[in-house]
Amino acid sequence: MKNIWTLFKYETYRLIVSPSTHVISLIFSLSLVAIFAFLLREYTVCEQDVPFAHMFFRYCWLSMCAAAALITMRSFSEEYRSGTFQSLFSAPIAPIEAVLSKFFATYLLLISLWLCTLPLLASVGIHVGSVFYDAAFAAPFNIVGGISFMALSGLLFVAVGIFSSSLTENQVIASMATFCILVPFFINGHVLGNGSKISNFRLFDSFSEAINAFVQLDNFCSGVIDSRAVVFYVSSSVAVLCMSAVAVRRKLN
Repeated sequence: MKNIWTLFKYETYRLIVSPSTHVISLIFSLSLVAIFAFLLREYTVCEQDVPFAHMFFRYCWLSMCAAAALITMRSFSEEYRSGTFQSLFSAPIAPIEAVLSKFFATYLLLISLWLCTLPLLASVGIHVGSVFYDAAFAAPFNIVGGISFMALSGLLFVAVGIFSSSLTENQVIASMATFCILVPFFINGHVLGNGSKISNFRLFDSFSEAINAFVQLDNFCSGVIDSRAVVFYVSSSVAVLCMSAVAVRRKLN
């Protein structure tokens, strides 16, 4: 594991200087600003029951999935396509070291993009909340809880992206696979939460509720830290990263 820090710095540099990273970051930021402006208009027109910051994070799920898919799609797919994969492992580097270095570099970028939303949400709480409603308009625990959940769920989202990228040299396929895997974490709450529960399969219903990102986000934004969500995202991330290391090792052979 001694090579992870060196590889991490290399992968971070690659992300920073890559034009695609800047394009993806710009699109992601613009999507968040658009959501912010839309919700701000809705909240200033009529009073809402749900705090602004809480609703903001609920609307950002699509941007979150897309960002994770697009940022991670080049992780190994680019190495396969450009022919640098074999040269990367010409040094004594274990597959798990390469996987973890790409994971940490990409995760750091994703969290950095999310932290850029803090000034927007803080401005709502300071300047807008006091004018229109009350401090609950964008309460600090809503903001901290939402960011904390995005950081927690981001572990699994980035891990899934790394895994998808390790399976193919086609970046489009990698990004689409990542997106298709991540979307059910959000849409299952709509399917099973609107009176269409599969009553004959209570175990399935319980499992679906346990992995429902909207339920977990609501808990975090309400100040309730559900240990089940922490265990689920951390353990799943570790499992997916191990699968990625196996896939990379098979490519070497």
